[in-house]
Amino acid sequence: MSEVYEQQQYRHAQQMRELVDEVSRRPFTATSKDGLISVRALATGQVVALEIDPRIYRNPNSKALAESILTTLEQAIAGAAKIHLASIATASGVDVKTFAELLDGAANLVASLMDEADDLNRQNQR
Repeated sequence: MSEVYEQQQYRHAQQMRELVDEVSRRPFTATSKDGLISVRALATGQVVALEIDPRIYRNPNSKALAESILTTLEQAIAGAAKIHLASIATASGVDVKTFAELLDGAANLVASLMDEADDLNRQNQR
């Protein structure tokens, strides 16, 4: 490979790393259906803010509140991950659907390998 090509590849890889870092720090906000709960999360799954409107106390129901918080948390994390995935796919030049399929395939492969390793470990312990 030529030195110019290698430098271009290095710059592209550096730009990808910077994009991934920047996007991973960009929060996504989700709001509950009733508008009383707001969650801000990062693609890493880290929750950076949780806001509960005081109007929630007008109809106290701890089970419904817990369910609404969990649902909103899931939406915020999923939204942040979706933005993260789309940014990486765009920067890499691969369409988002193909990129997501590749990631799902890799995740399934890793899960399968982990299951096999667990099975082998159990067999060896007998």
